[in-house]
Amino acid sequence: MKNLSIKIIQVMRLFGLIILCGLWQLPIIAKTDSEINVQVGAAKVDVTPREPVVLAGYGGRTKEFDGIDTSLWARCLVIGKNEPAVIVVVDNCGVPGKLRSLLAKRLSKQGIPEKNLVVSATHTHNAPNLRGYAPILWAGRTSKDQEKRIDDYTNFLIDKMESVVLEALEKRQPMKLGWSRGSVQFGGNRRLIREGKWAGFGFQRNGPVDHSLPVLVARDIKGNARAVWANYACHCTTAGSRNHVGGDWAGYANEMIEKEFKSAVSLMTIGCGADVGPQPSGGLEDAKKHGSSIAKEVKNLLEKEMIPLPGVTSVTGTTAKLPLMKPLPRKHWESQKSAGSFQGELAKAMLNQLDSAGSISSEVNYPIQSWKFGDRLAMVFLAGEVVVDYSVRLNSELDWKRLWINAWSNDMPGYIPSKRVLKEGGYEAEFSQVYYGLPGPYLPEVEDTVVGAVTDLLKNDFGAKEDQEAAPFHRFPSPEPATFKRIASWLKEPKSEKDKAIVEKVRECIRSAVPAHATMVSGQGQGTEWHNFAGDFVERTFIRQSKKGARMSWTFPLNQEKGREPMSLCFVGGLGWKTEPETGGFMMLINGRDPIQFDVTADPAIWSSSNKSIELIYLPTWSSSLDSGGFFFVHILKPNAQEKTNVKISVSSLGEGSMRWFALDSEQKIMNRLKQLREAFK
Repeated sequence: MKNLSIKIIQVMRLFGLIILCGLWQLPIIAKTDSEINVQVGAAKVDVTPREPVVLAGYGGRTKEFDGIDTSLWARCLVIGKNEPAVIVVVDNCGVPGKLRSLLAKRLSKQGIPEKNLVVSATHTHNAPNLRGYAPILWAGRTSKDQEKRIDDYTNFLIDKMESVVLEALEKRQPMKLGWSRGSVQFGGNRRLIREGKWAGFGFQRNGPVDHSLPVLVARDIKGNARAVWANYACHCTTAGSRNHVGGDWAGYANEMIEKEFKSAVSLMTIGCGADVGPQPSGGLEDAKKHGSSIAKEVKNLLEKEMIPLPGVTSVTGTTAKLPLMKPLPRKHWESQKSAGSFQGELAKAMLNQLDSAGSISSEVNYPIQSWKFGDRLAMVFLAGEVVVDYSVRLNSELDWKRLWINAWSNDMPGYIPSKRVLKEGGYEAEFSQVYYGLPGPYLPEVEDTVVGAVTDLLKNDFGAKEDQEAAPFHRFPSPEPATFKRIASWLKEPKSEKDKAIVEKVRECIRSAVPAHATMVSGQGQGTEWHNFAGDFVERTFIRQSKKGARMSWTFPLNQEKGREPMSLCFVGGLGWKTEPETGGFMMLINGRDPIQFDVTADPAIWSSSNKSIELIYLPTWSSSLDSGGFFFVHILKPNAQEKTNVKISVSSLGEGSMRWFALDSEQKIMNRLKQLREAFK
């Protein structure tokens, strides 16, 4: 027995030596994903103004709001037990950094370090103005009473933000975190670009977007969703400038998500959508539809398996120095200070800065924060109104499959333009700087500065792989498939005798139609970008009825079979501005013969030459209240020998004094589109 004990001791010593030497390792049993519990709490509090106050968002509104469409909320999510990560999301246009600092000072008493606090805004343009937000926009335009009410609401909001954090802390309980990513597509780039320069606001369909919808959920031990957090890159401007309080699409999204998941608090943050607007927009019904699309996608994601998260394992941050153009000298500001405009108020602010500090700063302090959930997800929080190019670039330089980018967080220094936006110019690059009290535009280096600061925080753990595929959500999806489906549905609907005849004529043409576009005759027509047959923004050449005889022509070779008659040619283009005065319309010539007179319409139409030898058929497949785009067919009953080998089409204006137009798209792709059109007509 003694010898056996000695042997056991010897074996145990050897066993210990093996472990110490690393010759053999016992398996380390970690908790499985299903066993990971994190202390999480969520709460919300109503922050709808109780007293009249001026709303932020639109400078044209200088009177207190005159109605309430929906309530406003401050919502909070707390993750962790000791020194937790905390985010507060408020229904507001933007929260200045000084207000975040005031809140952080109060919360430090609860063991929350300032570096762990994020304050984000939904950027609704129908919430009260806050002290310090876009200071030049309101300078000299509000009375002392109005300023007091703005201060009162600001103090009220800080109190409410503190209370909602305390409530969320109190409600913490063990929960499981998970995340996933979906997509919604109502955000469209709002910067209209003409000949490479900003031309106003609208819908630039081929502009960059971010249609990703990352979603995080916290579930209690019974599996009930207690917090749902979604993020989408789009302005909250659907409701327009009506002087009513409301949360816009983000508010409706939260409301609908909470209706679906009754035990949950919903948080909606905004990504890099400073140059992205809701499409369509213009009223509450559109805002509800956009909110509904978010809520439906969230529900879809929560019904599927999500990626488990371990909680916030790391909080890091930095302050970047964003470079501005060299400020103008005192002489310039002295000359501007008496101007009765925003420029005059900016000049006064710059002179005050010169008097107090001795110089005007040529840099902007820019806070950047990140939360890491182990190696499974990195969240980035960027300040201000960040254009979508930052999302595009960060998703290429980092692992976009594990990346979540928030904007409008922790401060409101104004718009953060990219190299592209600065080159194109316009509102986000230039004039908006005035509202935020900045002396001038940013230098192009601003983009590299921000991207470099973010990648420095994350590249070691979340860098892009060498063979990483491009993120799939930065381009507006082509509307062409939906257009051909819509054509097929339209064909099944009852029609007038006129439309029936046009349908049969198109059906006849598409059987053997050939492309009718190749080379434009130089020096004719003007270039532009506008909606094509599917609603896409495309380059095109056009003429107007503003000058009699204005002409555009194009030529193309043909290899038409001998004896094959009739002959059908096809091209895509459009007609527009039908509310402009009617003149003599347009005239089309095919190789200089048999003129066809036609004019602007948004309905299917057939026009014929006087001898009926040539027909022009128009099938509009996209239209607005003014314009249309679609397929044109030139049906030649008896083509001559020349027309079977070479064709020249000319279109000219027969009138003057009208802005009515005819356009030919630069990119035709007729063979592929004819194939899809034939399928629709089956």
